[in-house]
Amino acid sequence: MVINRVEDYSLRVIDGLREVLGAGGASLLVLIHPSAGPGDGRWLQRLVAAGTVDAVVLSAVTEPATGASAVQGLVEQARGVPVVSLCAQPTVPEVPSVCADGAAGVHSVAAHLLDGTGRVHPLVVSGPADNADALERETAFAEAVAQRGLELPPGSLVRAGFDRDSAYRRTLEVLEAGLPVDAVFAANDEMALGVMDALAARGFRVPEDVTVAGFDDTVAGSTAPIPLTSVDQQLEAQGRRAAHLVLALLAGEQVPAGTRTACGLVVRASSSASLDAVVRDEEVDGRARDAALSASLHHARTELLLTQQLLGTSRALANALTEGDVVGELGAWLPRLAVRRAFLVRVRAGSAHLLGSWGATGTSAGPVGLLDDSYPAARLLPSALQDELSRGALVVRHLELGAGEAAVLLYEQAQFDRHTGEALPQDVARALTAVRRTRESTDHAAELERLVAERTAQLQAEVGDRRAAQEELSRVNAGLQRALLTDGLTGLANRPGLDAALADAWREHARSGAPLSVLVCDIDHFKAYNDAAGHLAGDRCLREVAAALASSVRGPHDTVARYGGEEFSIVLPATGPDVARRVADRVMERIRGAALPHPGLRTGAVVSISIGVASVVRGGGDVRDGLDVVDVLHAADAALYRAKALGRARVEVAAPLSACRAGAGGGAQRS
Repeated sequence: MVINRVEDYSLRVIDGLREVLGAGGASLLVLIHPSAGPGDGRWLQRLVAAGTVDAVVLSAVTEPATGASAVQGLVEQARGVPVVSLCAQPTVPEVPSVCADGAAGVHSVAAHLLDGTGRVHPLVVSGPADNADALERETAFAEAVAQRGLELPPGSLVRAGFDRDSAYRRTLEVLEAGLPVDAVFAANDEMALGVMDALAARGFRVPEDVTVAGFDDTVAGSTAPIPLTSVDQQLEAQGRRAAHLVLALLAGEQVPAGTRTACGLVVRASSSASLDAVVRDEEVDGRARDAALSASLHHARTELLLTQQLLGTSRALANALTEGDVVGELGAWLPRLAVRRAFLVRVRAGSAHLLGSWGATGTSAGPVGLLDDSYPAARLLPSALQDELSRGALVVRHLELGAGEAAVLLYEQAQFDRHTGEALPQDVARALTAVRRTRESTDHAAELERLVAERTAQLQAEVGDRRAAQEELSRVNAGLQRALLTDGLTGLANRPGLDAALADAWREHARSGAPLSVLVCDIDHFKAYNDAAGHLAGDRCLREVAAALASSVRGPHDTVARYGGEEFSIVLPATGPDVARRVADRVMERIRGAALPHPGLRTGAVVSISIGVASVVRGGGDVRDGLDVVDVLHAADAALYRAKALGRARVEVAAPLSACRAGAGGGAQRS
């Protein structure tokens, strides 16, 4: 199956495909369509030519760079094997398709919103004018309105971009224009949630004043504060039907050109005629309510645990310096992400080399050195592991690393989830890209050293030239050292850089008795920021926060570092608690002054941070033997968590620490 990304829509279709294909003894490869694939980008064609895939299921795949449909081009690449499309637009006549009867689903929504409810002023929030699904849904709703003797006056059909923010803005425009609205149909759930945001911002109650319904029945809609009425496209059924068509085509059977699957209306609180009636229904069926609440809490706990594990994976990979480090960290963290099998492959000039294998039948986990040294990339895995492609379901993600290098990550989970599908490939790509750059810097330095030695041998008499070459070598080596201690995203010190700064500051404290202070900072609700705006916007936010931190310290003796993720630390040598508090207050002032919008919170919310401060001084305070710099870091960390527990966006200062005698050791290792 070829998709753009792992998301709720594709995951449900994948479940249906896995069910039928697994029962039929077939396997499933879920190919994430790359914006620029290996070689000339004809990745699917190479896989077909190599015999890696026997049939193709296409979703509505688009080119990430342009948004244009990629379906026709992928059909051309898949010539020679059966192809089935999931209502991909534009349709390809010779390709059988499976899609939901969206028009019938929309008519059921219209009947629910308008029949016997007294609602006579409907608003339609549709998608882009060039999107076939949006046109089908808005046309069906307009037909249903006309059948009931109602009309959609000018301005009561607006277009948005199939996303929450654009629907919010368009709905606000309608409400501010004074158009009467008492029922809203949005062409997908994301836009319906944006509609409810706009209604709440203007004081309208849902469902008492305005009823709202969407389309697609997503997890976000069903778990919203006011659960959303929607149309379930029965995506698992579409996946099962597509799988049956594939198996029939592989068996040489004739299949219908187009198949429509039924949609189901799911009624929730956003369109109930009476909240009292909903309450009464819940009281009658308390066990169902309790079961739903229990399921919701289980889902929330699962999401939280997964987020924590993904954050840990990201931090671990961020500190990898070699490909071996990347493979080792993946071996430690993949089981925590419920990954059953995984394979990491490096690709150069069309040739592949397996870096690591986990969970494969008959092999040990971790680095692989006994399999084929290199093989054609279109085979995905070496010959010794080809059977792994013939069982289960694997997500296949192509990762561009730059400078002619790429990687392929293949993994299987008992239940695929969109968070792992988005975060894990990005973290692996970042880690391998950093490894490549470090290797290139090291090779460059080694080459410069060779050239310097050669030039020195030739020009021994020219002392000036030799000195210049040696100075250049020193500059390159110093640059390499700085690069190894610098975070590539923010330009701040990275974790090894922080460790070095803490060790230096502790040695000075032990020698002179001067106080030492440490600040630990964390961006509040940063996961919500990434979920709402995406990781690219999240990276921009991290850079702006880093700039604010860097501008708040007093000079080059203070070190600002990024732990990884959204955590930062500031090391303040020769600084007591009072001055450290003033630095923390200055950081808070700079962050507030930046007024960075936070799209993941309420309208108008801005990015904030929480800060924990800890200091070590000679004499007084909490006197302890064997005090180490780790204790100072832990005290600041504990103060940070106290700041978060007290409401975030604040500074908490730990009681000063003091040692009876200060040791000279103290490399920082955070537990």
